[in-house]
Amino acid sequence: MVGLGTLVNAAAILAGGTVGLLFKKGISKRFQEIIFTAQGTGVFLLGVLGVVTQAVTASKEGVLTSSYGLGLVLSLVLGAFLGEIIGIDRMFDRVANFLKRKLSKPGADENMDIGAGFACATVLFCSGAMAIIGSIQDGIMADPSMLFTKAVLDGIISIIFATVYGYGVMLSALSIVVYQGAITAVAYFIGDYIPMAVVGQMSLVGSAVLMLIGFDLWGIKKFNVANLIPAAFMPILLSFIL
Repeated sequence: MVGLGTLVNAAAILAGGTVGLLFKKGISKRFQEIIFTAQGTGVFLLGVLGVVTQAVTASKEGVLTSSYGLGLVLSLVLGAFLGEIIGIDRMFDRVANFLKRKLSKPGADENMDIGAGFACATVLFCSGAMAIIGSIQDGIMADPSMLFTKAVLDGIISIIFATVYGYGVMLSALSIVVYQGAITAVAYFIGDYIPMAVVGQMSLVGSAVLMLIGFDLWGIKKFNVANLIPAAFMPILLSFIL
């Protein structure tokens, strides 16, 4: 069944987020801070590994070479420009605030940044190579195995994230359905016309965006990572232009 991988992925995030909310009540501020540090380190390294995997190659002599550097910069700049015009971060905040008003209960934690959790979890779950390649694989070959593996990883991560961000992490399941579902649908109809080199470049840009979440979790600097989501699709545009 085409699209099954995305549905299982979204369900895993909802389940993990629910478990994380239950654990949140018993986690002190001190442990939340160390969880933030651990999360930031893990997310940053995942981004670095993704960039290195897609951009660095080794020759038979062991010489390392990098590629697609200019395309990476152009994709980030163009994607950020487009995301800023659209105002994706503001869209996340509006949706999160609306749902917070609808779902909030008396005595709930008012300091829980649902909008930030929604945006960070969406970028984390959507920007990796597995989200793009797995969705294309599901659309072209009806093989959701990679997305099933991603579902397990996302479920575990959502447990940890939900202890800090709360309901915002669970809301990212909606983004998964829209994002991965759209890629799967496109791949189903036109996937044979998208070169795998372009897919790899999309994964590269997504991994670079993923690194920014690490700085946010470390408390070094907060980036509007949501506005960089369009950057992952810029390699498709650049492939037609160049």
